[in-house]
Amino acid sequence: MKLRFLGQVYATSNHRVKTIPSEHTARFLGQSYTPSLPIKPVKSQLGLRKYRGVSYQA
Repeated sequence: MKLRFLGQVYATSNHRVKTIPSEHTARFLGQSYTPSLPIKPVKSQLGLRKYRGVSYQA
């Protein structure tokens, strides 16, 4: 899917993350649920940034 923000066009990257249920139980807004843990760490894309066409690193 192509998106547009402030005149810049970019495409999303939907990655499926394989997970396993954890041993813990959490509560959010009064509802209990079992969070899932990723099987392998996901690569971060924080180092790849571009603002108004200029690339920089955080």
